[in-house]
Amino acid sequence: MAPGLVTAEKAARGKLPTDVWWHTIVSPTGKEKTGYPTQKPEGILRRIVQASSRPGDWCLDPFAGSGTLAAVAARLGRRFVLVDSSPDAIAVATRRLGAYAGGASGPPPGAVAPGS
Repeated sequence: MAPGLVTAEKAARGKLPTDVWWHTIVSPTGKEKTGYPTQKPEGILRRIVQASSRPGDWCLDPFAGSGTLAAVAARLGRRFVLVDSSPDAIAVATRRLGAYAGGASGPPPGAVAPGS
């Protein structure tokens, strides 16, 4: 919800939070930025994953793009499956998730190899 939209005083008078989430874009200079054109902010995916799953659950992203869901899911202790038909998206997500594996050559925590 937008900052200041429902203050403590307004909530005490019965103002209900809206059904709109307010969130900034991915910063053009932030460390989260991958350069993928439709990248979503991690904060939005974090809210969705936390509200929709528990640690150890599976998260599916059939349009993986830059791999934001997997990055967030791994940090929150969820397992994940990413699917994307774009070679560019697969390359970006692979690079991004390699960072979460400490630069190791294997898959990041939570990843499942194809065919597993």
